[in-house]
Amino acid sequence: MNITVYHVSCAEVKKPSVDANGENLGFGQGFYLTNSKVEAETKRTADKSVISVYEFNYFKTKNVGYRFNEFETYNKEWLNFVVDCRKGKDVAADYDIVIAGGLDNEIADIVADYENNNITAEEAVEQLRYKDVKFQICILNQEIIDFNLEFVDAIRN
Repeated sequence: MNITVYHVSCAEVKKPSVDANGENLGFGQGFYLTNSKVEAETKRTADKSVISVYEFNYFKTKNVGYRFNEFETYNKEWLNFVVDCRKGKDVAADYDIVIAGGLDNEIADIVADYENNNITAEEAVEQLRYKDVKFQICILNQEIIDFNLEFVDAIRN
């Protein structure tokens, strides 16, 4: 069974790459997607105006034995994983795909407060507890993209 996923950028991306995004991102260096068209549309800006649409064979990917790191909620484990990735630690190297709550501006501000020692991990998790989890998918293994992610369409403004 496939699920529809979206990627927002300045151009359509027919052939995604795990190396396309910069380093020290929330879930490591990989190709970032969302399963929410609404979320993709909110990420559009003047310089990111194209939404590439894909079909992702999640269940095949899950059943083949790729290494998943899935966070159902924002919690201390998620917080420390994100902070370590943003600091350039290679914690994402243990996984082929990360599925977790993404970092919109509000979530990123809470994480930054924790990173800068303005709040404790417990305070950050308490603040995060009230936030809607908007899932992001970060594919870290190019093989998953090549065999389980199919470009479908590009939505332009």
